[in-house]
Amino acid sequence: MKRSPATLTDPIINPSQAFLKDPYPTLARMQAESPVLWSEKGKYWLVSRYQEVNEVLRDLQFEKGFDRWKTTNPLIKLVPQLAKQLKFRGKSMLNSNPPDHTRLRSLVNKAFTPAMVNEMRRHIEDIAEGLLLKYKAQGEMDLIADYAFVLPVTVIAEMLGIPPEDREHFKGWSHTLTEALEPSVAPQKLLAAAAANNALLDYLKPLIESRRKAPRQDLISALVQAEEEGNKLSEDELLANLVLLLVAGHETTVNQIGNSALALLRHPQQFDLLKSQPELLEGAVDEFLRYDSPVQLIRRSASQTMELAGQTIAADDTVLLLIGAANHDPLQFENPHQLDITRKNIKHLSFGAGIHHCLGSSLARAEGKIALAALMKHMPALALKSDDLEYRVPFALRGVKTMPVTF
Repeated sequence: MKRSPATLTDPIINPSQAFLKDPYPTLARMQAESPVLWSEKGKYWLVSRYQEVNEVLRDLQFEKGFDRWKTTNPLIKLVPQLAKQLKFRGKSMLNSNPPDHTRLRSLVNKAFTPAMVNEMRRHIEDIAEGLLLKYKAQGEMDLIADYAFVLPVTVIAEMLGIPPEDREHFKGWSHTLTEALEPSVAPQKLLAAAAANNALLDYLKPLIESRRKAPRQDLISALVQAEEEGNKLSEDELLANLVLLLVAGHETTVNQIGNSALALLRHPQQFDLLKSQPELLEGAVDEFLRYDSPVQLIRRSASQTMELAGQTIAADDTVLLLIGAANHDPLQFENPHQLDITRKNIKHLSFGAGIHHCLGSSLARAEGKIALAALMKHMPALALKSDDLEYRVPFALRGVKTMPVTF
């Protein structure tokens, strides 16, 4: 089997804060020297060039592969609760393959169409403005905890029908679940994620039962109805997709809003340009997503032996797609390391591609645009209190832990 030479060290295993703060120079070197790199330590492939990342995302021979991961990870075999959690996660549309993926996605898709998002726009604007007005008189806030987190979690919770007083619970559960997304995750993080998953299920099950008895105009009620209609949705699929919507519906958008605001604060000329020409915000949202993607890593498994950029990918091999690296590929984007809110035709991969293209991309774009527009309107003098920011682990989801700002 042909493997790429081990001339580069895998940077995403136990990543340093230096790498997390600015991974792009390291990723650029990997992209130039070994765009499809075998990690001997991680036992997976790292794919960093736009062409190959896009190809794998669209090729159905590269599958989600949770069943394959279960057979190749010895820890999963030894710890029953991990095997149970993995089986559960495989029931969500994000981690399933056709035909199950097609069926599950079609059930949820109606809630996330551009038309539905358009109807929600005014309400999202009201939420954003209300949050900023709450802190405006104070002169400072944590842009992550006080704004970037609260806005998307409020929106997705309202869509699902989660009571307002319960929404703070999801922050801890969600962070614990996402920390287990590291490629070579420590056993204790897997066990913590399994416990968080169980806590979330214990919360959701009574909520589902209440919707069976008294349906409302929310997404939980709609999915419960699909489950009760028979072969459309099983109970495990219902639960797995509710967990997915709660976690994915806010985790990535928190980072999207935070990363976008941080990019502007670190590029004051671009910030001034956007404030003087707010009509540029429509395209700028995609430039922020390209420049510093909230999703840096997507996992696939090879269903059979195949070639990729001259490397032989064996059946069952894990392939990790480096989305941020692909979005900075100079073969795809001119001056990729430069933030340019006037950039046109931005075909970034931050929402994925192919059949797993992010279902909530229209909602995420709308929330990102509204969040930034409200900041420019109410806090035009927004500034960082300190540029020494700590990034969250895992590398897969890129964002800072806190962002103290003044205005």
